[in-house]
Amino acid sequence: MALLGRMIWFIVRMILKLIGRLLQLLFSLLIPVLSVLLRWSFRLMSLSLTATVHGPRQFTERLASEWTQRLLELGVSHDHLDQLYTLCRFLAASMIVLGWVVAALFTVAILRVVFGIFI
Repeated sequence: MALLGRMIWFIVRMILKLIGRLLQLLFSLLIPVLSVLLRWSFRLMSLSLTATVHGPRQFTERLASEWTQRLLELGVSHDHLDQLYTLCRFLAASMIVLGWVVAALFTVAILRVVFGIFI
């Protein structure tokens, strides 16, 4: 009976060690990804709040102009300049709106944790 108990205890210890190693590996791989996602979300929120302060339309136009200028400096053809500017303006506006959505979700998450509000 003691041999069976020691064997079960050995198997339980090995399973717990295996679970611990897997969790350690998972966290070592997950933390850099979460760090990058957190940085991107804060960058999006910063971009959208800056657009809110300076006026979304003007900020979108300025950002699209800067992006178009950079693309032209990289050697993109001038043939489709209008379409390129329209695409940059659409992408800038999409990033601003996405930043507003991330900021709203972040605010709701903080309110749920701090005040216990379940929305």
